[in-house]
Amino acid sequence: MRAKSEAAPQRPSASRTTPAAAPPTPAAAATIARRWTMAAVFLGGLFTFAFIGMLIFARPVLVPVAASTLLAMTLMPTVNRIRAWGVPHALAATLVAGALAIALVVLAELLVEPLGKALDAIPALEGLGQRLWHLARAVIGAPYTDWISTQLQEAAAHADWGARLFAGLWEASALALTTAVLTFFLLVSGDLFLQKLVRVLPRIRDKVKAVKVVNAVQEDVSLYLGTVTLINAALGAVAGTISWYWELPAPLLWAVLVAAFNFVPYVGAVVNVLLLLAASAATYATLGEILTPPALFALVTAIEGHLITPMIVGRRTQLNAVVVVVGLLFWAWVWGIAGLVLAVPLLLVIKGFAAHIERLEPINEFMGR
Repeated sequence: MRAKSEAAPQRPSASRTTPAAAPPTPAAAATIARRWTMAAVFLGGLFTFAFIGMLIFARPVLVPVAASTLLAMTLMPTVNRIRAWGVPHALAATLVAGALAIALVVLAELLVEPLGKALDAIPALEGLGQRLWHLARAVIGAPYTDWISTQLQEAAAHADWGARLFAGLWEASALALTTAVLTFFLLVSGDLFLQKLVRVLPRIRDKVKAVKVVNAVQEDVSLYLGTVTLINAALGAVAGTISWYWELPAPLLWAVLVAAFNFVPYVGAVVNVLLLLAASAATYATLGEILTPPALFALVTAIEGHLITPMIVGRRTQLNAVVVVVGLLFWAWVWGIAGLVLAVPLLLVIKGFAAHIERLEPINEFMGR
């Protein structure tokens, strides 16, 4: 009875509210913001390193995918022009891919004889190397050149150059075959992936913007690669003409090499001049005759790089020189020689998306001239 007579403990009234927490002081707010910033930077760094590691680890897959995608973007306008004549899409893609394959086979057949002549000229190049080595000894001193010679001999003794050459040729052949097959299927599929992207996006505005952005990027990349290919072919023809006029060995081979190396900005031009210098030095004896062909080609290359290409390609597809150099270094480190060739087109793809996405406009401004 006594327990019932005692008053039960009162529960807090539901009408009572918990007092609101006091707002953080400016110092506490600054500390919280600083911690969030540090966490964001840390997570961003982890993501960046993970992404770079993925690029390196997945190189055998990503390189042919990137190369075939860029090649398909370049050839797709030609396929569309053939389709405009009433030709089915699959047949148009097959015709374009077949024509490209035939052209490459014919070019390889034409290069067999010049390549043999170039191999026959290797003893002359060895003599040239000995002359340059003696010149280097006179310029920088015998102790340094002897040390370099020792290091090169040790490296040659421990390196299996035959196995490395075979592995490199096998990797290049596999890359070329995979790229060709993927390019063909991308040309045949046409806008299949863009159509699927449009189906996935929920809003009409996003669908229209996605089509606009993808078409603009494809147009920029196709314009750049198509124009640069024609310019490089013309430059290769000039190099072949110079080689033929000055009676250098295998003019057709030099023309093809110059056109191929010129796809790599800056580095390709330097390599081309050095190749012509080596061919000229193996052919002539006097300094004036040796320097004339590479000097003429260097002049033509300077005109092409500073006047012709900027005027034809246009401002929309021009990149900042610093961005190009950094891109070449990065992609060469990640993907090797293939990265050097793909660096500028990949930078153009990034710039193209940034130019048509409002939030990425600062990246477009930073990458452009």
